[in-house]
Amino acid sequence: MMNEETVVGGLYQLKGAIGSPYSMKMRAVLRYRRIPFVWEGGMAGFVAAQSMKAKVVPVLVTPEGEAFNDSTALIALLEARHPAVRSLVPTDAALGFLSLLLEDFADEWLAKAMYAYRWARPVDQAQMSRWLAFDALRGEGAIRIEEQAQAWRERQVSRRDLVGAGEAAQPVLEASADRIMAALDRQVVEVGYLFGRRPSAADFAFYGQLSQLATDPTPQGLMRAHYPWLYRWVQTTEDLSGEPEGPWDVTLDTPCLRLLLTECATHYLPYSAANAAAVASGEPMFQYGADGGVLTQAANRYQAKCLWALVQAFAALDARDQARLVPLLTETGCLPYLLKTVDTEAAA
Repeated sequence: MMNEETVVGGLYQLKGAIGSPYSMKMRAVLRYRRIPFVWEGGMAGFVAAQSMKAKVVPVLVTPEGEAFNDSTALIALLEARHPAVRSLVPTDAALGFLSLLLEDFADEWLAKAMYAYRWARPVDQAQMSRWLAFDALRGEGAIRIEEQAQAWRERQVSRRDLVGAGEAAQPVLEASADRIMAALDRQVVEVGYLFGRRPSAADFAFYGQLSQLATDPTPQGLMRAHYPWLYRWVQTTEDLSGEPEGPWDVTLDTPCLRLLLTECATHYLPYSAANAAAVASGEPMFQYGADGGVLTQAANRYQAKCLWALVQAFAALDARDQARLVPLLTETGCLPYLLKTVDTEAAA
């Protein structure tokens, strides 16, 4: 609980960082939904995160002074508090489930590619460590900022294997990101958003990761050269407060959705299932197959809970909506991972 003195004029406060994909995701969400808020970047987000159970940004402080984090949970909180204001949840329950699945896919899988790109090559390491240090310490002098940049660079590079973004995973993650960006590049120019002419929570999740890929030197160059529509979409999606409240008017089985779900079933869901099994059995490390190879990573309890939440959300759909989704989820390979198993339940 935040002290009431920290509440600014009865507004929400979003404490984050422009180098954080989840902070950018939530800032764009609040702007699109026209929910008045105060943005606090730089060191404020990191300070606020220290009081949270999960010490991650962004932290959203409500007008009543309560503090929460985890972008998916924050979106759900805002939907409950402001149900009539430019909702991000498609009214069609089947599309709503796909939005939840793809939001998780972007948050947890595309995030790996973002991390891999940022900390694999010297050019990206140098720029982003300096920029992130500047964001937190601007005004404290070049020497202090450069010292912090070097410390962050060494820490983040050293964690690549721990988070599943090391040398062995690099080509897998980059190839996967390339396919994701190719699918989205066509969608944004032909339709606008994943489910029609109105953004969903999944659109903002992809935006959050892409906001970083469009900033870091190597992936920015890739986007500008090969996915120019998507690159521009990232810039426009930063502030959609003036966007008309259009319809969600796509069918369940569009080329973009099929490509993204196939990618999800090829990489993210097998990874998630292997992780959940490791968490359930208490194993600190696990392996999963990817592009004909085997990758190793530390088990992650939060991501096991993410998979269980998807399993529960699919089970909660009524029989009619499940029946509508089953052909697409079966053909793309997603369905087996969305059915209740002992491992996924135990891991949660």
